[in-house]
Amino acid sequence: TCHIAFIGDSFVEAREVPVADKFHVRLEELAARALPRLNIATSAYGRGGTGQISQLPFYAEYARALRPKLVVLVFFKNDFDDNHRLLAAMHEGWDPDQAPYVVAEKTADGAITLRPPDPAWRMLPISIGPPESPALRWLRRKTGRIPGAGLTYDHQRRLRVELLAQDPRYQSVIEASLSRAPESSWMSSPLFEEAMEFTAFALDEFQRRVAADGASLWLLLIPLTDDPLRVVVEDLAEARGIPVVNIHDYLVRQGRKPRDGTFVFDHHWNPTGHQWAAEALLERLRQRPEVCGA
Repeated sequence: TCHIAFIGDSFVEAREVPVADKFHVRLEELAARALPRLNIATSAYGRGGTGQISQLPFYAEYARALRPKLVVLVFFKNDFDDNHRLLAAMHEGWDPDQAPYVVAEKTADGAITLRPPDPAWRMLPISIGPPESPALRWLRRKTGRIPGAGLTYDHQRRLRVELLAQDPRYQSVIEASLSRAPESSWMSSPLFEEAMEFTAFALDEFQRRVAADGASLWLLLIPLTDDPLRVVVEDLAEARGIPVVNIHDYLVRQGRKPRDGTFVFDHHWNPTGHQWAAEALLERLRQRPEVCGA
């Protein structure tokens, strides 16, 4: 069997569709008909709000036991933020010093190390915010819960940034990154530069661990059209000799629109998007059957 393990965030978790519609299951079905000699089987490990740093245990603890011949990291542009514990704390709300996932940090000499999850992880303490809307009051009566403590996502994020900026350890890097003029590039900010370093470190770690087990490593890049982050991801992969399967390029060749593969009010894949991702992977497997030893 040529086992392929997929590792990623909410695109792999894919809560939005039934298991039968998920791209790795569709790939198995497509490959059984188109490439039966490869005898492909798949598994997938995903959790929303994670980046490659916090996904390292997905391989070590689960995927590795199945001895995959190919490991595919499913990459979306927010992975840069999720690979940086401070940026992840701003987005997800957990305390960067008591994180629920593996995080990366720099030592005094600039080396990057991994910190294990904190069993006593906690969320950042933010205030309740503005009065509840009528819709939230109705939701509370119906469910007994108020999503996000009655705050919009943007409001929650602003409160988290303000709270973290009060910490002397984070104040300077946050102010240097977030007080930039609108025309300045976020990609040249100190926070993003660190996030890119952590992402490069994660790719190196995955490549080292996967290669030591005799497997290959690929990147499945979720559609990024003219987004400059696409170039950054491709450059990081090229520098390490990691093949990239770019779904956007596949869809362009097929005359399809990436937006048709996502939900109307959600950037995650609908069943069509999962089917297209499977087709893009099948195309690359036709070109590179040697990853299965064929």
